[in-house]
Amino acid sequence: MTVTTQKVAIVVTERCQASSVFVVTDLLMAANYALQQYFSGDIPLFEYELVGIKSRVKAYNGQNIDGIVPAAQCQTPDIVILPGAFESILPEKQTQNQLTKLEPIFKHVQSWHAAGALMASVCTGNFVLASAGIAKGRPLSCHWASKDIAKALFPKEVFDTDQLVIDHGDMVSIGGAMAVSQLVLYLINRLHSRELALATGKLMMVELNFENQSRFAMFRPNHQHGDTLVSQLQKHIEEDYQQELMLHQFANNNGIGERQLARRFKKSTGETPLSYLQRFRVEQVKIALESSRTPANNLIWQVGYEDPTSFRRLFKRFTGLTMLEYRKRFSIQV
Repeated sequence: MTVTTQKVAIVVTERCQASSVFVVTDLLMAANYALQQYFSGDIPLFEYELVGIKSRVKAYNGQNIDGIVPAAQCQTPDIVILPGAFESILPEKQTQNQLTKLEPIFKHVQSWHAAGALMASVCTGNFVLASAGIAKGRPLSCHWASKDIAKALFPKEVFDTDQLVIDHGDMVSIGGAMAVSQLVLYLINRLHSRELALATGKLMMVELNFENQSRFAMFRPNHQHGDTLVSQLQKHIEEDYQQELMLHQFANNNGIGERQLARRFKKSTGETPLSYLQRFRVEQVKIALESSRTPANNLIWQVGYEDPTSFRRLFKRFTGLTMLEYRKRFSIQV
């Protein structure tokens, strides 16, 4: 197989995730080593440089990163990798403030993309792509914890937090920051071969896994919306989740129409009352699967489901795993 060296620009920003940046560099070096050692490669697959606005930045863990080439001096790369630009758990206002500070990099991202560079982003790096207008309505991934903020800040864009990898040809998007290892392995797989991606993963002891990220998601309901009636219904669902939800009765007791209540609930929480109940029940079962050896069917009955088959389908839809697979992967029982 003919190998063409790919010039990679790794975008490094103030308050970035340092580990995300260095995972990229280490895996690119590992790929070059694996190519030479196991595939008789005589030239490297990757050459990389750190690129940004400042020559030195401080990551959000306090680690200084230097040796950064000014973006204006960077020749058009073949690949642009945008690691986590800042924490995925920042509130909406702080997230917007961080993006405002990053505006100088947007024009370079736009220029590189227009020149034909492959854009590859992870976690809040996807927010940089969205801010630069690269996505243009095409789905992006992001960390599951950032879904609501992404929707608020980018109402015209689509963020899919179930998919781990979304490939549009000119743009590859992946979820949480530490999934950056999967992004690099995915690029190796795409640009060279699955065999080299597997060899690189084995060398660095990183398992090749492009499954969805929903298995990692935790349901953490929004209680800070300010709608007192919705809060009352949330409390009712969370305290009586084993029981069937009688929404019409709750609405009648509070002098409001059922449809109006459902609309207010959806607006405040992002979920319908039924999906909220389903997600809350699944979360209780997930916790039990992690911390106990109680038989799966018993856990299903304990959260109010009489039909185990129906619940198992629901569980698989929300997590991407069967209950058995989830227990094997996340159980803390030794």
